[in-house]
Formats: sequence, structure tokens, C-alpha cells
Amino acid sequence: MNESHSGRIKIAWLAIVGGGLLAALSLLYESRGKPLPAGVVATVGNHAILRAQWQRAVQSVENDRGRALDRDERRAVLDRLIDEELLFQHALGSGLVRDDPGLRKTVIAALIDATTAGGAVDERAAQALFARDPGYFAAQPRLQVAALRCTADDLDVDAGALRQALLGDAALPPACARVVLPDEPLPLAQLAQRLGGSAAAALHRAETGALIGPIAQRDAVMYALLRSRYADSVRYEDVAEAVRSEWQRRNAEAALAALLAGLRDGAAIRYADDAR
Repeated sequence: MNESHSGRIKIAWLAIVGGGLLAALSLLYESRGKPLPAGVVATVGNHAILRAQWQRAVQSVENDRGRALDRDERRAVLDRLIDEELLFQHALGSGLVRDDPGLRKTVIAALIDATTAGGAVDERAAQALFARDPGYFAAQPRLQVAALRCTADDLDVDAGALRQALLGDAALPPACARVVLPDEPLPLAQLAQRLGGSAAAALHRAETGALIGPIAQRDAVMYALLRSRYADSVRYEDVAEAVRSEWQRRNAEAALAALLAGLRDGAAIRYADDAR
């Protein structure tokens, strides 16, 4: 190969390399000179910092300082947002969010909240939910109860005699006293205050006419008779807020399930043979 031919080859390669560099610089120039989309005040890589986000940050700083910020200070706020985005992107790229259990849970929880955040409640859907199962939203029942508190540990009285005493048809067994209760039915919370939580829970589970006891209470035992149970018919107007909250909860669960289904469809997931 003669020297002139070799020189031409070198010139050709330089032209190619130089042309590629010029093209890259041209693209970079075009990118830098291109105006940002409407509503965007800066970009960090592919991420856009919105003008509204910047203005909210400026407003927050102004509220803290009690005065308006000048141009340089507003730019400093923007630079702070850019720095935060750079750090965030670095954290994602470093694997910190993936490897730190606390951060991982926080990010996932925030994502779930953002995904399932409900907007306005669909009132017709909430009413339909109530109509399908009004009992689900009914208040706890009110119970009419008679009770005895006895101090004898070895009370030798059969259930029939206790029932008659509680109904008022027979004398009270020795060492027993009637617990003073209103004649009207009481909600469970009031029964728990008067008879104790264990007795109220047992009465809540009991059928009408059931005799409950003995229930240990410090230095005594208690017997209670569930005389009647009242459950008011519930109206939508009375429980509307509870129904709307339940509708939002179920709607959020459905949104999360749909999100996960879509993510699974688009993900390459493989299981080990022994994990199937």
C-alpha cells in the first residue's frame, strides 16, 4: 500500500469520526435549544419538574419566611428540586430502595396509596352496596338482660332455679344479689360498663333466652339471662358515611388488584420448580 493511499484512508476515517461527532453535537444543540413543554420548568434526564411543583415549593418557602422571594431565591428553590431529583434517581440506580427493607416498604405503601386513592364517591354505587346487604352496616344490637352477682364459689343451684330467679318468678339463691339494670334494652357498650366486657361479649354471642354463667368477676361470679334482643332496621341516611367509606375501601382493593394483574401480565416472572 503506497503512502498516498494510506493517507487517503486516514482522511476518510477522520471524516467519519468527525462527522459523527458533529452530528452528536448538532443533536445536543438542538435538544438544548428546544423549548420545554408547557407547564415544565426543568428536566432532569427524562423526568420533568412541573412549574406548578416549583411554584408550590416557592410558596412554601415564602410562607416560612414571611416575604416574597426574589428571582435568585426562586431559582435556588428550583435548583433544590433538581438536586432532590438527582439524589432520588441516584438512590433508585444504586439499589438502595430495593435493598433497604424500610425504604422498600415505604415506597410500596406510597405507591399503593397513590394507586388506590379514591376520588369522589359514586353515590349510586354506594347505595347499591347498602341495598345488597343492609345488615352489614347495622348498628350493634340492644339487649335486654337480667343478671345476678353471687359471692359463693360453690353455688349449688340448678339452671332452672337460676332462670326463674332471673325472671323474677322465684326467690334469689343465697349469697346472690340482683344486678340493677334499666328495664329498656341496652347497647353492648353500656352492658360492658355495667356487667364487664366478658359478660357483654358472651351475651352478644348468645341466643335469646340463653343463660350465661358462671362468669368470674374478682371475688364473685355472675349469671345473666338474655331476655330479648333488639336490632333496629337501619336506614341508608343513618349509615351513609360508613357505607361510603366501605365503598371506597372495596374500590381501592379492586384498583390494587387490577394494577397487580396488569403488572404481572407485563412482567417476566419465573418460578423455581420446587416453588410451584
